[in-house]
Amino acid sequence: MIEFENVSKIYQQRNTSLRNINLSIDNGEFISLIGPSGAGKTTLLKILLTEESPSEGSVHFDGINIHNLRQADIPKYRQRIGVVFQDFKLLEDKTVYENVSFAMEMIGKRDAEIRADVPHALNLVGLDDKMFYFPSELSGGEQQRLAIARAIINQPDLLIADEPTGSLDPSSVHLIINILKKINELGTTVILSTHNSSVVDELKKRVIHIDNGKIIRDDKEGKYHHNSINKK
Repeated sequence: MIEFENVSKIYQQRNTSLRNINLSIDNGEFISLIGPSGAGKTTLLKILLTEESPSEGSVHFDGINIHNLRQADIPKYRQRIGVVFQDFKLLEDKTVYENVSFAMEMIGKRDAEIRADVPHALNLVGLDDKMFYFPSELSGGEQQRLAIARAIINQPDLLIADEPTGSLDPSSVHLIINILKKINELGTTVILSTHNSSVVDELKKRVIHIDNGKIIRDDKEGKYHHNSINKK
């Protein structure tokens, strides 16, 4: 599904963020992406989202070189990817239902589809009883669950969760991770970027460890390995 081939990203003053990344991710995989701040995780995700272009190498998504796409085709490509952030990025003046339906309206979905799909997505994340609440009336964990519902409402092939549990309490973290696992079991590929070692160990999914712009570990066992986090 996703292929990084000899990908490097070099900024001005020869500041290198990624160094010769080679990475394959299959359909339906769940990846935990770990590494210290500044290791290159965010740059890797931005390249996958075509927000950045590699200085060297190529990235293929289902066989298509995504950085050779015409500008007009990039929005359609991005529709195949749902993104969840640590800071939620919700529309504060819209209800729970409207936050999710807006994502469908933006790509021209019909009203009948919206009425059918939004309640299903909210049920999946456990917010069907708070459909007409505003984000300010939700807890932090509930706001993140709403962000997940919005990210998956258009049935993306890939869900990127960038530090989605960073500001949440332990019970909310556990719930968010269970929702991500459920989404993955339904067939969506998931890339979870996280510093939370207990989350990684609980998931027991493939771990990609980036440090100093390089992949230093690709571990099928799904362990965080605290002692390796500072190794170069």
